[in-house]
Amino acid sequence: MRHIIRAGWLALAAGLLLPGAARAEWHQVKAPHFTVYGDVSADQLETFATKLEKFDFLLRTVTKTPDEKVGNPVRVFLLSSDAKVKALARNRNIDGFYRTNDRFGYAVLSRERKAHRFDVGAEDILFHEYTHHFMLHYFPAAYPAWYVEGFAEFFSVITFPKDGSIIFGNVPMARAPTLVTLSIFPLAELFARETDGLSLEQGDRYYGTAWLVTHYFEYNDKRGAEFQRYLKDMVSGVSGVTVDGYFEGGTAALEKELRAYMKARMMVSTFKPTQMPAVDVAASAVEPARAALMEDELRLYAGVPRDERPALVQSIRATAAKFPASAHAAAILAEAEWLIEDKAAALVAADRAVALDAASSDAQATRAEILLDRAHDSDKPEDWKAALTAIVRANRADTANPVPLALYYRYHAMKGGPMPALGYDGLNGALQLLPQNPTYRFNLATALATKGDYATASRLLDPIAFSPHASDMREAAIRMKAEYDAVAKGK
Repeated sequence: MRHIIRAGWLALAAGLLLPGAARAEWHQVKAPHFTVYGDVSADQLETFATKLEKFDFLLRTVTKTPDEKVGNPVRVFLLSSDAKVKALARNRNIDGFYRTNDRFGYAVLSRERKAHRFDVGAEDILFHEYTHHFMLHYFPAAYPAWYVEGFAEFFSVITFPKDGSIIFGNVPMARAPTLVTLSIFPLAELFARETDGLSLEQGDRYYGTAWLVTHYFEYNDKRGAEFQRYLKDMVSGVSGVTVDGYFEGGTAALEKELRAYMKARMMVSTFKPTQMPAVDVAASAVEPARAALMEDELRLYAGVPRDERPALVQSIRATAAKFPASAHAAAILAEAEWLIEDKAAALVAADRAVALDAASSDAQATRAEILLDRAHDSDKPEDWKAALTAIVRANRADTANPVPLALYYRYHAMKGGPMPALGYDGLNGALQLLPQNPTYRFNLATALATKGDYATASRLLDPIAFSPHASDMREAAIRMKAEYDAVAKGK
């Protein structure tokens, strides 16, 4: 139970970022759980990908998560400078980030190292964010906000010694100065609140204390057992029980222990090389068309303000024209044209991509979206038939692509008439493949509520409604849960 509850544990390995170097050819490594791209040498990228795969094994071992292929590998992009990452993120204060689109999760980071040990570097951000990814994929639930952030911090600093081992449970040094000078965040408040409205200084205390509590519970059997009871009831939605009731002496006693714990020598955990399977990865050069389009493709992923879209599409058009035999270039061009709603041009590009490579899942999925939009506009039987055929072909091209599955439900919803069971299966399948995507979660919850299954619909919204961070999505999920819970209770 203890390790199953702790399924939020996942991060990229610390110390993976590579020192700045002269610009190199783009290489790629296709590993079981990650596809990694970088303008670094083949040897450097293989080392990086090997560490990622080792860490995936660590997380699955700790959380007892079966190594079953579910969804597409996460894509990781190593860029040559911090400036490029900041521009993509549209945030000058970060050097790495993790996001999802409607097809896969992806991470972007700079290969420059952080300035000093007390800095928050790109790797730390990614370790933290990837923890959230793992939790949402395998163990989505209504976790307390501090716990979500505490375990993300717990794995934000991972070290890989030269002997091939993995060390985790290290102190996140970026949080240490604030904790030392200002002491820990009051536990009664920590357990009761989200991260909304925190200043930078308060945020350091909140995240640092969340890490400290998590670390203490991990290495203290008595408090760990109390924590498990607390977490089980919180996830189950038990009401009317105060937090103090779970911990002997209440939060005041726990807070006193934490102050002493913070000053003591802390334990860490190690996985030795003999405890891990061998990882065999091989880097290869990225095809010229993909390499030329890489940074524009990332801009498409990251989101483009409307006023910047024409320039981006023009750039992609110019590059794609240089590679008329590339299915990938045509597929990216189709997405770009679709972004600016040039439907005719998007369909031409998608058709060309599919003609060049019928197994291009992205091209097939984009083509299916375009044809479904056309069928909705025309309402002609032949257009509806063409759209359904395209959706089926897109699914066959890659059964791990969630887009065609979601499109199957949307096809029946747009066409009208009774929703077949396979429509609900399609939405559920999309969510299973990419549970980090909030749109799939909202859509399935709404569909199940329409079907009358309000209790399941409400539970599906838990990870969004209990997010530590304020957002319009969180407010919508809270409102929808209240409505669904009221109807379910009435039933």
